[in-house]
Amino acid sequence: MKTNKKPLNIALSLALISMTNSALAATEKSSKKDGLEVIEVTAQKRVQNLQELPTAVSVFNAQALADKGITDVEDLSVYTPNMQISETPGGSTGATIAIRGSVTINPAITWEPTTGVYIDGVFVSKNVGGLFDVAAIDRVEVLRGPQGTLYGKNTLGGALNIITRKPSGEFGGAVRVGAGNYGMTDLYVTADSQLINDKLSFNFTGNKKDRDGFYDNLSVTSKVKEFKALDSTSMRFGALYEHSDTLDFYYTYDNSDKDNTPSMGQTNIPGLMPDDTKSRQDSAALDGVEFDRSESSGHALTVTWQQSDNLTIKSITAFREIDYEDGSDYDGFDLLGFHTIRQVKHEQTSQELQFIGDIDEVNYVAGLFYFKEDSDVNNPYILGFGTVNNFYGVESTSVAAYANLEYKLSDKITLAGGLRWTSEEKSFYIEHPDDFSFAYFFPLPLTNASDTWNNISGMASLNYKLADNVQTYVKVSQGWKAGGFNGEAANAELAVKPYEPEEVLAYEWGLKSRWLNQRIQANVAVFYNDITNMQMSEFLGAYSDIQNAGSAKVKGIELEFVAALSEDLLLNFNYGMLDPEYETFVTYDVNTGAPKDITDSAEFPYSPDNKWSLGLNYITETEFGEFSLGADYSFVDDHFAYHNQPSADFTRIESYTVLNARISLKGIAGSNFNVSIWGKNITDEEYRINGIPMGDATGTFIGGINYYGDPSTYGAELTYTF
Repeated sequence: MKTNKKPLNIALSLALISMTNSALAATEKSSKKDGLEVIEVTAQKRVQNLQELPTAVSVFNAQALADKGITDVEDLSVYTPNMQISETPGGSTGATIAIRGSVTINPAITWEPTTGVYIDGVFVSKNVGGLFDVAAIDRVEVLRGPQGTLYGKNTLGGALNIITRKPSGEFGGAVRVGAGNYGMTDLYVTADSQLINDKLSFNFTGNKKDRDGFYDNLSVTSKVKEFKALDSTSMRFGALYEHSDTLDFYYTYDNSDKDNTPSMGQTNIPGLMPDDTKSRQDSAALDGVEFDRSESSGHALTVTWQQSDNLTIKSITAFREIDYEDGSDYDGFDLLGFHTIRQVKHEQTSQELQFIGDIDEVNYVAGLFYFKEDSDVNNPYILGFGTVNNFYGVESTSVAAYANLEYKLSDKITLAGGLRWTSEEKSFYIEHPDDFSFAYFFPLPLTNASDTWNNISGMASLNYKLADNVQTYVKVSQGWKAGGFNGEAANAELAVKPYEPEEVLAYEWGLKSRWLNQRIQANVAVFYNDITNMQMSEFLGAYSDIQNAGSAKVKGIELEFVAALSEDLLLNFNYGMLDPEYETFVTYDVNTGAPKDITDSAEFPYSPDNKWSLGLNYITETEFGEFSLGADYSFVDDHFAYHNQPSADFTRIESYTVLNARISLKGIAGSNFNVSIWGKNITDEEYRINGIPMGDATGTFIGGINYYGDPSTYGAELTYTF
């Protein structure tokens, strides 16, 4: 299926016009400000200027998160090129995260993510329950491209690095109350303690959100009367003990508890029901929806020892767990056809030891990583006149060692290189303890399988300073994702057959620059990814089959542009272009084993050809306080949720645009009160975000159960700081 290339030309023209106009504005207008602020990040385990990093990174500090109204990790995708984040089909607390064409579309607990999510350096292994609320955040860093020689887990697409706010040691805090349409209420509290005995300090953050559903459920038998109702409670506690100038202990606990109602699945069957992908219904009749609940929590202890002026040793010990359950209707009608219940229990333990230091002109990071997880799933399928009980789980152990060196050859040239060794072992079980058989489901006795995968991967880069505030880099890196087993296998033969590890060899060229007395920032990245054994999940009606695509190539461009147009007005623009292509992709029929070449027909999931966002932020001082007005307009091109046909076409996502805006007044009349008015999807754009293909009694796909982005929402907030 060909996609329209016209938005690419429009986006590139807009980027060039923006850069030209911004340069003129910055030249002709004087400013009392010194230009754009210096952004510091810890993406490479030490504090660095963002503009000096030889990698593509998007950064959102606490102020940016507040100004843009980012309250969930899903909101980040609007402002990050070549990144897509959406809910998983049928469940609002699972995350589908795609970066540069690398994505895990199946939320099964047995799958590995392609994007690593880290909270204060702790790897969060599963995307089930992954759309946790953002609370007490100091900064979010989105790294694009393979990450293996600096992080505990080797990931293919990139890393989402969330850094929480440490206790300040000074008494203070804030209370925020908010309300909006659909009965939305929001209460947010954060507080810091004073320094106790000159060594100990605490902070606490809590957030409670409620909202009525967006759509009505017309089913007379379902207990769920509204789709997408929200009931969310999150909290975080931090304790910092500064034993001495060289040794401190930092403990955190976080918890996110959601008791939502399921998303609305909209049935689209060409020839029988309208297949207008841009039209969102206000209601549906689904008798099989039951609940959409998750609780995600974690403990972490970070010990930092400044062993000398040239060496810091850091230990990160963590335990996290997820309890998750949902009940979904995948037949699309108010009748018993195909319903599922999924109950997940997941625990993970991790230990990472980091050595960060420098010797003369060499900066280094070295680490040892241990990770263990245990997951169990009760996932029954209710099929018309019977139930298939389905139990499966996996226990994984991963150990790794990594090192990254950076050598400054001269004032202009810096070389870097890294190496990583990983060994990952998985033990898997599955059981269908039934006498009932239907379609592909047959009685499956308790079946066990295990395997171990090893990998050595590396990275090399060269950074060259062209001029003050202008530098370019070239980079070659490898990413790796372990193989595994299919928790949705239909028989023992498929269950014990592992799929192979996925690997990527990524080439990247980038330019990072600031111009006109640091009033304009233009960062560009061009990349080429060579992927082998791409792990692909093919939905087959009542279960999924997981196979490896032979090889694929993904090319792309990313542009991030920021300009201080005047002392009060800031413009930001980001653009991402993707050009993915399979070189070889042969699948095998699960019943006969017959090969089928789908190289020319398969699509790349969650990989729009073009994606861009344009934003303006106006801030000025008035006699009533600091007034700010911000708006962001974003475009996402046509793309697909599945690779295989006809599933891809039945759940296709047509291009869409979204407008968000926010108005704030801070320090009202010299007080400690702030007020904001916000709106998301102000134009009420109707657009799909994902879907599930649906079949008839013979197993032939005839349409899709599709899920849509949220309608227009708006509200107001009042904040008191102390």
